[in-house]
Amino acid sequence: MTEQNRQRAAYLFIAVLALTALANGLGSNIFSNYFNEVFHIDEVQRGFIEIPRESPGILCMVLVAALGFLGNLWMAVASQVLVLAGLVVMGWMSPDYGTMLVFLFINSLGMHFFMPLNDAISMDLAEKGKVGETLGKFKGAATLFSMAAAVMVFFGFRTGLFSFGKKTILPFVLAAELTAGAVVLLVCMARLMPQRDAVKNHKLLFRKRYAPYYMVTLAYGCQKRIKIVFAPWVIINLLGQGADTVALLTIAVHLAGVWAAPIIGKMLDRFGVRAMLWAEAVYIAVSFSVMGLLAGLLARGSFGLRDPLTWLVFGAYVLCVLFEQFNMVHAYMMRSIALDPGEVTRTLSVGLSVDHIMAIIASPVMGLIWKVWGVQYVFYLAALSALFQVAAAAMTERKNA
Repeated sequence: MTEQNRQRAAYLFIAVLALTALANGLGSNIFSNYFNEVFHIDEVQRGFIEIPRESPGILCMVLVAALGFLGNLWMAVASQVLVLAGLVVMGWMSPDYGTMLVFLFINSLGMHFFMPLNDAISMDLAEKGKVGETLGKFKGAATLFSMAAAVMVFFGFRTGLFSFGKKTILPFVLAAELTAGAVVLLVCMARLMPQRDAVKNHKLLFRKRYAPYYMVTLAYGCQKRIKIVFAPWVIINLLGQGADTVALLTIAVHLAGVWAAPIIGKMLDRFGVRAMLWAEAVYIAVSFSVMGLLAGLLARGSFGLRDPLTWLVFGAYVLCVLFEQFNMVHAYMMRSIALDPGEVTRTLSVGLSVDHIMAIIASPVMGLIWKVWGVQYVFYLAALSALFQVAAAAMTERKNA
């Protein structure tokens, strides 16, 4: 691929990331409020509903192995078509609970299928010697448009334009239209870029050499439960806040992320994987522990927006969810230790499946822990999982660091 075509493809991919980030912000990022306001579930159900939502992540390695002959970009097209199908049903058809779970699964299958492809395509488009910086730029762009989606959610629900009480759920409809746009742009990219990334060996790939990567994705499966499920549930359930408040907090997270992502990317290029895994572990352990302590205090009484504890919880929420910016460290690690560039996409998909096996186990377990022992222990358990990052850093060879 010529340098001119690489740059054109990079611009197209930034547009894809913008559209998918907007769609994600208007779709899956408000699912917790959708479950709460439409189906009135409790914290135990909220944990168990993650099974159909997260189990598609396990299938990613199977999909990549089976469809690898298409190449990364055509697989990305297929992934977004699945996302689109789920959004169309949930946005326009007012499904009952059982039907919703089916199309939640389909939507989630597409979203998870896209995750390893996103990382692989991003690294394929990187300039030589600037992989971390390129990942940071792409991540920063996606985060910027995620923030824009959160602004739309806030004003949409605050003004009454968006509502879960109507037959047509407008934010899901908008997310479907944006996803359709991403499909078109990915098709353009697939026609522009040569299909050099097609997988010739369709067997599932496990190597002992890649154990550090599998370890951090295992930990990430537990840690991500805080970002997706239990930190928002603290705001929704314990503080009684709606989608507009969660959107404001999401804006704050993304505003910080737009600044943090490029810095983390440059630090990856400068200091390497080992140092960044240590930084990630310390950040997770501290931020999750603080959130657990504050959430435990919050659960003991009734607090309003004027109470200082509420604002401390808001601040801790932002710090907790911001940890997701470190996810680029994991993809960078995989690329740095790969025996063959052709194994990167397959191994990223296996790692994602490992992540989601943990997610399926952790979500209901954490929901039960919240119910039986208290919310703070959910966060303490997630903080403890940072030991996996420490172990992975110790296992990473210095020459790959």
